[in-house]
Amino acid sequence: MQRYFVKSEQIKGNTVSIHGQDYHHIKNVMRMKTGDNVYICDQDENVYLAKLVEIKDQEIILRLREKIDYQSELNCSLTIALGLTRREKQEEVLRRITELGADGFLTVSMARSIVKAKGNTEKIIERQKSIAKEASEQSQRRRIPQIFGNFSFEDFLKFSAKFDHKLFAYEEAGRKNDASLKKIIRSSQEKAVLVLVGPEGGISLKEAEKLLVGGFSAVGLGPRILRCETAPLYIMSAFSYELELKDES
Repeated sequence: MQRYFVKSEQIKGNTVSIHGQDYHHIKNVMRMKTGDNVYICDQDENVYLAKLVEIKDQEIILRLREKIDYQSELNCSLTIALGLTRREKQEEVLRRITELGADGFLTVSMARSIVKAKGNTEKIIERQKSIAKEASEQSQRRRIPQIFGNFSFEDFLKFSAKFDHKLFAYEEAGRKNDASLKKIIRSSQEKAVLVLVGPEGGISLKEAEKLLVGGFSAVGLGPRILRCETAPLYIMSAFSYELELKDES
C-alpha cells in the first residue's frame, strides 16, 4: 500500500489535503479512485490508514480511518557522512541508506575528493530531500532522513560535536587493534551516531589524525576494500543486524 508524508497543516480533524507532487502521484501515476486506501505519516511520526474520499482539481481529500502502531525505525539515530563524490553516487547512497534506516545524510569535501563542491547548493539539497522522501515512502518508514548539505572538512569536525558516537571507516583499522564496529553498535541504542565514509580515494592520513583528535573512532569494515558507495550500505546493514535481527528466534 502506498505511503505519503504530510505536514501538520495538511491535516484538519480527520481529513487530509493532498496537493503538489503527491497529488500527481496519486491521481496520474497510481491512478487511484475514491474508496482506495493509503497510509499517511505526519510530522510526529504517527501513521494512519486513510481512505480517498474526493478528487478535486489540484487537490485530493483523504479521511483518516485508524492509527497504525508498529516500529520501523532503528533504535539509534544514525547519520551517514560521505566524502564528496559524483552526484549519481551521492544520490544512490542516499536512496539505499534511507531504505536501511538512516536518519541523516551529508557530504564532506575532503583531500581526495575527485569532484569539488559547486554552486546551486539549495537546488542540490532540495533534490536530495525529494529522494529521501520518496525512499522513505517506498520503504514504509515513519520519518524522512534530515539532509544537511555539504561541509568543508573543518566544519564537519565542528558539526560532529553533537553526536554521542563518532566513527570513520578506515581500511588501516582492519589491520590494527582499533575500535570494534560490533561493540560500538551494541552500545549505540538510543544514541546519536555519526559515521564518515571517505571518497573514492579514501581518507588521507592527515584527515585520519584530525578525526582521531576530534573524538572519532576508526573502524574496519572487514577484510575486503569496499567502494565509497558500498561502505555506507555495509555499515547500515551491520547496525540493522546487530540492533534488529540478531536476537530474533
